[in-house]
This record gives sequence, C-alpha cells and structure tokens, in this order.
Amino acid sequence: MSQAVVFQGLIADRGPGEDDMRQLPERPDLDQLRRQAKELHRAAVAGDLTARRRLRRVSTSTRLATAQLALAREFGFPSWARLKAEVDRRRIAASQSPARSAPPESRTWQGMREWMASLLQRRTGQDVQAWNRRIKAARVRDEAALRRWLDEQGVTGYARRLLVWERFGYPSYMTAGIGDLIGRQYADRPKLRPVLDAILGVLPEISPVLIVQARKTYVSLVSGRRTFAVIQATTKGRVDLGLRLANAEAAGRLLPARGVGNGSMSVKLALSSRDDLDREAIGWLKRAYQENA
Repeated sequence: MSQAVVFQGLIADRGPGEDDMRQLPERPDLDQLRRQAKELHRAAVAGDLTARRRLRRVSTSTRLATAQLALAREFGFPSWARLKAEVDRRRIAASQSPARSAPPESRTWQGMREWMASLLQRRTGQDVQAWNRRIKAARVRDEAALRRWLDEQGVTGYARRLLVWERFGYPSYMTAGIGDLIGRQYADRPKLRPVLDAILGVLPEISPVLIVQARKTYVSLVSGRRTFAVIQATTKGRVDLGLRLANAEAAGRLLPARGVGNGSMSVKLALSSRDDLDREAIGWLKRAYQENA
C-alpha cells in the first residue's frame, strides 16, 4: 500500500440514513461540484426526501443556491464561496508543484479528534470548549436529547458525534488502535485475514489516494467523496466485500448486501480465500471507486 493514503480513523458503526462525511478530493473539479449541486437541487424540487433533508440542514428554501450551500457544508466549508476558493487554491498549488504519489499517512484517534474539532469550528465558528459550555447550559439529559438539540443548532455528522462524546464520554473503540480493531475482527477467524490483506494490497491499482477507516466491526474504503466499499468478516468462513454500485443488480457473483456495513452498500462479493479476489472482483472494486470518486 505504498501509494495509498491510509487514514486510520476510528468511527462508530452507524445506522442507515446517516450521511457519510464527505471529504474533498486532492484535486477537486469545480464543474463536477456544480453538477452535484444541480443534481441535488433537481432531486429536492422533485420531492426526493433525502435531498430535501440535506437542504433543510441549511435552509427551508429549495433554490440552487441552497443546494450549493448544503454541498459546501457537507464538505466542511461554511459557504459555497469558501469551497470554490479552496478548489482554486488546490488547482494553483497543483500547477506549481511536480506531481508525486501521496505518502502513506497514519493518524491516531487523537488526530481524528483534532480533525473533527477543526470541522466543528469551520462549520459553526465556535470551538469545542465553547460548544461544551453551551451544552452544559442547555442541561440536556441524555445522548438522544443532545443529538436532537444539536440538530436544531445545525450541528450534524462528525461534529455532532464529537460533542456527544465530549459530553457523555468516548467509547473504548475510539481510543483503540487500528491494529487492535482489525485484530479483534479476525481474532477467531485468522484464516480470513489474508483476504483482507489481499484487498488492501490492490488499493494502489484503484487510486493513488484512498482512505481506509477501521470501524468496530468492519473496514471502510473511502474515496474523496464517500465510502465506496466495505470489508467485513461476516462469518468464520467468509469475508464480504460490500460495494456501492448504482444500477447493479444481484446476479452471478454479486449478492444482496444486506447486513454489510451500515447498510449503504448495494451489492457484495463473498470471498472465502485470497484466490477469490481475482481480476473480475478487482474490476468490480474499481468500478465502485470510479462511481463514487
């Protein structure tokens, strides 16, 4: 994995319906971002509930400008103008420096917390300490009440999760190392560990820049946009490679992805040995990345 950026983030398992935090690609395309905003706007106008929910996080309006703002916020920027400025900055920086492969990157859970804290401040203009004081003054009784209160304040996703942890304590898996998490997943099924290693080993073929997130029960593969695949040791004899593929029906080797990850995968490949990760399987993995990059 010498070419792949590996972000060893430790994230709680999430239920279906909670959006992945989106991360801007190393070399973002402004035209593509404009198209995404237009698609979101069209979907909201057409009555798509998910699209409308994304817009309501920033405004009750369904204008294109609202869709642009919602998209910018999902990438961690306070406005569409700030997002465009960052795209321009990266474009200029890329043109002035020679191309090179990204070096491996490894972060501890403390680094993950710092990233979440910086995201909170960019989105709201207030740091963790300020929000902790506001939460204390609000006198929320439990985690569910705090989530509802933060939603009302416009704080969602990773920023909300950080504040919930600050108030009610960090889970043990958050402070565990990536090796510990993966070790626990394969402790009673060591024969399947080579399957995971084989998948991680082909990542440089997929993209020079990827994010790998170790979660409590599975490993997520993330593009600059969102999770495109999940590796889960579902049974003692099988690793499921969940894939986020549009318009892909379960047929042949592609199986329904029920029970894989947090429910966002559409199909899966069942792998019982590293030999099952053949060129066809790698091809499906590449397609999943390309559709979600």
